[in-house]
Amino acid sequence: MTPNCPTYVPILLALAAFGVVYNRWVEHLEHQGHDRGYMGLIVAFGCTITLAGAALLIGLEPVTWTFLCFIASGTPMILGSIVRHCRARARQRADVLDHNERTINHGTH
Repeated sequence: MTPNCPTYVPILLALAAFGVVYNRWVEHLEHQGHDRGYMGLIVAFGCTITLAGAALLIGLEPVTWTFLCFIASGTPMILGSIVRHCRARARQRADVLDHNERTINHGTH
């Protein structure tokens, strides 16, 4: 299926507008520190929106196969990113607890 100009221009413009708005939202998340450990999910959501636009242009079947390929290759990265983030947070908490314990013990001697 080959899209004609009247069909693809508004879809591409809508995707570009989404990209601008989404970028601003992601920038806000980064500024607040809420993106840490979840960037893979943020990227996956953006890819899903892009695939929705592509489905309107090239049809559901090719986009479904592409989506399944993204799931196959992206899921390990997304899960790995979340696990790494959780491990880093656990290390940070352990360091804070260790520091607090040393401070309390040092202060009592």
